[in-house]
Amino acid sequence: MSLLQSLSYPEYKNVCAMSKEQCDILAKLANLTVTYNDSKSPGEQLMKFLDRRGFSVSQFQQLVTNTLNFKVTYFRPQSKVAILIANDKYEHLSKLITPSIDCESLAVNLKELGFICMIIRNTYSEDLKNILTQVISQIPEDSYCFIFYAGHGCELCNTKCILSIDCPTENIEIDHCVTENWILREISKCKPELCVLIMDMCRMYLDRNTNLPIFAAVPFIEDYIIHSNLLIGYSAESSQAAYEVLQIECSTTLDNCVTYELKPGDTGRIVPGSSQYVAALCERLMENVDVSTLLDKVHADVENSMKKQRPIKVQCGVAKRSLYDPVRGNTPDLLCNLQEISEKYKECVSM
Repeated sequence: MSLLQSLSYPEYKNVCAMSKEQCDILAKLANLTVTYNDSKSPGEQLMKFLDRRGFSVSQFQQLVTNTLNFKVTYFRPQSKVAILIANDKYEHLSKLITPSIDCESLAVNLKELGFICMIIRNTYSEDLKNILTQVISQIPEDSYCFIFYAGHGCELCNTKCILSIDCPTENIEIDHCVTENWILREISKCKPELCVLIMDMCRMYLDRNTNLPIFAAVPFIEDYIIHSNLLIGYSAESSQAAYEVLQIECSTTLDNCVTYELKPGDTGRIVPGSSQYVAALCERLMENVDVSTLLDKVHADVENSMKKQRPIKVQCGVAKRSLYDPVRGNTPDLLCNLQEISEKYKECVSM
């Protein structure tokens, strides 16, 4: 029997659902040149082409396996560095549970993808700026930079702000913040080939009447330029909450109308979890797709999470890049330099 006659229907449907990029990889592995038209899916057209060429089911199944395991190298960056920032031990604002867990979970996954990971925890804005400036100064040109923040945040005249751990509830000043603009301005100095900035935080609008000092600083917010490819992910829309996901081991059943207040000793009973956004991101990080497609899939997962949350993606630059692209630079030397910075700020920085 022919390939089409022998193939099971689920296998046929899976191939019909393959993207054109995957079909091109399969055709290349089979040493075939296939021209597609718009009347049918690329997978369906490829199937018929392979059938006419006499491929057996076993040959076809091996080609599909090899295709799914094949990773396209879009670019070879000089290095790959992930800067993961967690603020959870606030002095005046509500304390958070998942930011440090989020960063640790991301670090585990990103290290598997070849990233050097640095976690920065619970800093004042000036300290965070000093650390970031020193770290960025060590990153060579044409690198991939992955920057993640989890903690409290706000939005000020379309500028997103990281709130430091000493941020008050009222009369917030610009010195209590590290703006998205400042981060993008600094990261552009190392001329990265790819920068991914993810801000997993609420983007609540500040009340002008109770926060006059920070609104007075709006004219002085930093300008920035974009060197190459930039992808920004916001875990929530403006004025929308970014949810933590916690599972607490307890004997009492809690319904949706009950707010559970953490008490001394409760943190030891929390099952390791993460924010809705990071849970979805960690599920997808290892997928064989470019980073723009990856974020699209993550955002779709978050929109379908148990609590209503709609992420936003901003993209500048259309070149495809992937988090698994292999590096070509001297990673050991860079690692050594970053470890020195980590040791200098060991109270709040780890690798």
